[in-house]
Amino acid sequence: MLVEINLLPKRERKSRFIPLLSIVVAVLFIVSAITFYFIVQRMEQQIEQLKTELDQTKALRIAEEEKQKTATNASVGVQLQEAIQWAEQYPIHTVALLHEFIERLPERGFLINVSYARDGAIQLTTQFDTTRESAAYLQALKDASFIADVKLTSLTATEGKTEEEGTMPRYIGQFSIQLNMEEWKKQQQGGGT
Repeated sequence: MLVEINLLPKRERKSRFIPLLSIVVAVLFIVSAITFYFIVQRMEQQIEQLKTELDQTKALRIAEEEKQKTATNASVGVQLQEAIQWAEQYPIHTVALLHEFIERLPERGFLINVSYARDGAIQLTTQFDTTRESAAYLQALKDASFIADVKLTSLTATEGKTEEEGTMPRYIGQFSIQLNMEEWKKQQQGGGT
């Protein structure tokens, strides 16, 4: 019988797991790096594209604002020209008109507000001590030849104070007046009241 004796140390098998794992990790790292690079490149392209679109939008907005300014200036110019033509065609002397309204007020009547429209529509806000004074003022306005129509649209009582009598109501009257433009012009040209 033969006996074999081996005095050389047995070779241990080298594990293939560690090199294989290193290769897999290296491949994953390379793939991840390439993917990350392409994603970054793509995002930079999108950012550049958005910047370009933003610049174009700003340029369009500025151009549109310039157009609107030009159109607004032209529109304002046209409106101003129309107002000048209207003023030349319909010279209403508002100071004289106010004088006529004030002249017809009773002794304790006051004009608070006057608004005038181009078509001769006038809104008056007045203050009186009594309702009788407001009725008298309405009649005085009706009797004026330069007034085509007049209405007392509202009359409200408010508290007013006087030194002698203490608290006394005041009456605020709203009048709607339509001016007879032709008659007013005639009266102004003739110098009559």
